[in-house]
Amino acid sequence: MPEQSPTRFTMVPARRSSEPTARRRARRILGALFLAAGLSVVATVVALAKGSTKPDLSSVDPQGRDLAYTAAVNFLAGTRQNVPHAESFKPETAVNQTADGRSTPLDYRSLSWVGFSPQHFGSEKLGYTDFEVHHFLVVLGSPGEQPSQTPKASSGAPSGRPSTQPGGRPATAPSGQTSVPGTAGSPSASSTVSPQTGPPVSASPTATATATASGGAEAAAPASNVLQLDVPVLLDPKGPLLAASPSLSVWKNGVGKVGGRADYTNFSGLTTQVGNATKNQILRWAGAYSTGDSAGLLAVTGDQNDSHRYAGLSGFSLADSPQAVQILSAIKSGNGQVIVRVRILLARAAPAGTVPGQNGADQRFTTFADFDLLVGATGAQPPVLAWGPAGSAAELEPYYNAFTN
Repeated sequence: MPEQSPTRFTMVPARRSSEPTARRRARRILGALFLAAGLSVVATVVALAKGSTKPDLSSVDPQGRDLAYTAAVNFLAGTRQNVPHAESFKPETAVNQTADGRSTPLDYRSLSWVGFSPQHFGSEKLGYTDFEVHHFLVVLGSPGEQPSQTPKASSGAPSGRPSTQPGGRPATAPSGQTSVPGTAGSPSASSTVSPQTGPPVSASPTATATATASGGAEAAAPASNVLQLDVPVLLDPKGPLLAASPSLSVWKNGVGKVGGRADYTNFSGLTTQVGNATKNQILRWAGAYSTGDSAGLLAVTGDQNDSHRYAGLSGFSLADSPQAVQILSAIKSGNGQVIVRVRILLARAAPAGTVPGQNGADQRFTTFADFDLLVGATGAQPPVLAWGPAGSAAELEPYYNAFTN
């Protein structure tokens, strides 16, 4: 009898699963496959979404910004575009002048650069053409008012750069735009503010938003005196060139949208009332700040550091009006302090030698300005420790405005 090979294996039949068990295992395998397929689809969608987001252009300096600003000024002045331009654009055909070569400029109050949009048009096969479309906010003058001074057209770079807000799109609320002041009564004479003789403090602003029946603020139509001006610039290897005539459109960003709380009253648990002692100190601060009274500002802050000094505005005063100082809101802060939103009515100081009511002295520039004040909440004379523009409360700290001698 031959000897068995040591490498010979004895085959044992595998145990077969029962039909219910086999079905359960099959369902698990199919479920795992479907889950993997679903996750791959989700991953693909996420990757596409991330790839389609617009790039952050906050650090990008547009090449044609100065040229676009000059072209915008020329356009509003109704004059021929005398800036470097593309060969396909004929400036002489894009201006409407009378027979004697004159044109009527558009009356506007301000022109502000608010952003740009890069455009990359073409294909790999045909090549690409690069543009920058620069966006400007134009505030028109009101009918019947005296025309304001507008920049003159120039072929060179503007002497003062337009307001800056880098970005790929027009800002929702353009940064650095020239505000349009409203006249709030002509001040007859400036007044020295003190708790006894100064204008009274109004507990609330004179103008409030119109509310709908549902409690929300009513959205208004786009303002008819606000326009968007778009200037297309061709990016050529030799430098930026005006690609075509600028165009006007309705300004949609930030117009007619009312919502949100910007006076800190959304922190409902922190709102508080302002006492008379604090009101008197705010009056002193408003009078000193508006007239540039350094000694008065030092006194109202209570700063005991001999090397500190304070500075206010120069060439302004507090308007002689019942609404000259308004307390809009107040919330509690740390260390027993209070953050107060204050509105003051500033008036441009009258030129020397003018008499109220004569020589146009009653037509001085006046405007409301809003501030955040950090005020100590204790004592007979709570100190106004710091101040800044509305919205700056987070960075205010005691003696924040001090200069060191």
